[in-house]
Amino acid sequence: MLLKALGKGSIASALYVLMTAITILGWIVFGICVAILVITMAIDLSGGQLQWDLLEGNLSVDTPTYLIGFGSLFVIFIGFILMAGQLKTILKTLIDGDPFVPENARRLTRLALIVGGMEIFRHILGFAAHAFQVNTSMNFSINLAAWVAVITLMVLSQVFAEGTRLREEEKMTI
Repeated sequence: MLLKALGKGSIASALYVLMTAITILGWIVFGICVAILVITMAIDLSGGQLQWDLLEGNLSVDTPTYLIGFGSLFVIFIGFILMAGQLKTILKTLIDGDPFVPENARRLTRLALIVGGMEIFRHILGFAAHAFQVNTSMNFSINLAAWVAVITLMVLSQVFAEGTRLREEEKMTI
């Protein structure tokens, strides 16, 4: 049995559902992480004492650590949510059976910019963590996979732009 790539009931349809789930789950997890960050900051501002019936402890984290933590969460979750949104709109054109639309070239370019931006912000946050002496696992190594993905997405955006141009040119041919 051969799996369809285009139309309803295709692989694109399944991926569309997956991207929708990733978007929803991303927002939920982002909200939970922000809530935890706010709670720990409130605990720290209240003197570092946390006493509940089920939980007891002393927690104290400095402000730069909060900021680096929130920056990391923001970059990771918002980046993935933005990527899932772009992929959903591309997959929708596949489901509709018409992937060579001018917007898809721009969406692929946006995906490349999101991935590149996430990498750049990772380095900025790593530098900030180092400057404020925040103990973190961030390092300054180059993530080749991310930059290869950026280049590949840029090339694919040009392929889609050319495919769209050729399709429009073909429509004009008698």
